[in-house]
Amino acid sequence: MVRKKSVSELEKAEIRLQSLLEKRDALNQESHLLREERDLVHEKKREFGAKFRELRGQRSAFVADAREHRAKRDEFQAKAKVLIGAKRKLRGKVAGSVSEELRSLRRQVAQMEMRQQTATLTLSEENDLLDDLKERMKRLHELESLKADQDQVIKEVRDVDATITELFAAADQEHQVAVEASERARALDAELKELVQTITTLASEGDEKHNAYLEAKAQADDVHAKIVDMRSKVLAERNARRAEAREGRELIRAQNQAVKRALYDKEKIEKSAEEALRALLQKGRVEIGR
Repeated sequence: MVRKKSVSELEKAEIRLQSLLEKRDALNQESHLLREERDLVHEKKREFGAKFRELRGQRSAFVADAREHRAKRDEFQAKAKVLIGAKRKLRGKVAGSVSEELRSLRRQVAQMEMRQQTATLTLSEENDLLDDLKERMKRLHELESLKADQDQVIKEVRDVDATITELFAAADQEHQVAVEASERARALDAELKELVQTITTLASEGDEKHNAYLEAKAQADDVHAKIVDMRSKVLAERNARRAEAREGRELIRAQNQAVKRALYDKEKIEKSAEEALRALLQKGRVEIGR
């Protein structure tokens, strides 16, 4: 029994298959474009990320520079404070100025020496003068030694004052450099903040593009699965049609062969009858017209 397939069903299946192919190709194209857009967004994000890392490195360098100069400033200030304390101790060693007393004592000693040399004195007066001169000379040496110590202390105090001034000047200079470095670091904060916002926005956009790409890719894969199933059905229909056509051709061929055989047998019978008649006529066993 020959199975007849409706051509319209096969045509509908082929149309459906073609529609699925077009839909899959469109989804693949869409996913390809989305992937390219995602990659472009990621590339921009990488570029801004590199810029952000560069600026952050610069800011870190400025901050480290400011920290270093603040440490130097504090070190200079600490040394200056130590010297201030030392200066106070040095000044404490100077109870009062001995310059005036020393000058007065020198005048007195000079006058006494002049009197000894010029005045006519008794032995007792001269001895008293010499004893007094001896005491004053002793005091003079003490004052001169004390004056030398005071002068040394005053010199040291002046040196300390100069050093303190230098240290505070150096501290001020380090402080100024630290402030400038801090200002340069703060100047980058706004740009870094803007870069962070841009990178965050690009990351979000990249995720959206990636998710859209995955969705389009999944839809394309789903349609492809339907195409595989539909293609199998179409191929099955086509094979069925080919089988039916082949079966029809075989039936026609068999019928043709049967007809040929039947015709061949009839001709053969007629030929055999003619040959038999001819043989009878030749033997004179058959009379015609009687």
